[in-house]
Amino acid sequence: MKINTLIIDDDADWQKILTKFVQMNPLLELVGTCGSAMEGYAKMAELEVDLLICDIELPDMSGLAFVKSIRFAPCVIFVTAHRDYALDCYDVSPIDFLLKPLDLNRFLQSIEKVRQRLSVLPGAAGVEPYFFIRENHIYVQIAYKDVLYMKAQDNFLEIVTNRQSYLPIMSISKMEEQLKGDVFLRVHRSYMVHREAIQSIAKNDIVLTSGAIIPIGDQYRTQISGKHINGYLVSRNG
Repeated sequence: MKINTLIIDDDADWQKILTKFVQMNPLLELVGTCGSAMEGYAKMAELEVDLLICDIELPDMSGLAFVKSIRFAPCVIFVTAHRDYALDCYDVSPIDFLLKPLDLNRFLQSIEKVRQRLSVLPGAAGVEPYFFIRENHIYVQIAYKDVLYMKAQDNFLEIVTNRQSYLPIMSISKMEEQLKGDVFLRVHRSYMVHREAIQSIAKNDIVLTSGAIIPIGDQYRTQISGKHINGYLVSRNG
């Protein structure tokens, strides 16, 4: 699996240099280049990004502020011509901080750090990812892989698994914030689904392997295409 990489740098010459560095590395897949943070937001809404290579001085907002504003930030490598930013950058725990002009060997070392980080994400070290909910004074452990979908119901969140359903008091947005990795996909204001539980996707709904039909919210269509369909589509008919 290649590492989907997005470059954000407002300097056209540096975009070309960074693009060349990324394309030279067989681990990386360049999914886009942007000249501003706002362009970066738009790209990340459409595409699945594993690695962000980001300049710090951008025209609309700093790269540091941009990364801080992302709820689920990917791995980040900051690039800048200003050494003074180093300490500020580590407020957001980047993978690395590279000074321009870039050294190819130093860049490759950073990519190796990214590879190592991604290889130990939840689920990759032999322990299946899970979360706890509290029911009747008991903590119930639920494995990510057992969940089919989640549905918001007033102040409750219905969690539907292969065996049973749970109804803890919490919002779907709060659950989305706490889930790790990219296992679940928000498809509607009131629904999240496990990506591996999807059987088919139509214009207005998703059919799960269990037969459940989940509606698609208008504002989530682009995200579904960008994060779940694009890059995996191997044929088209109609």
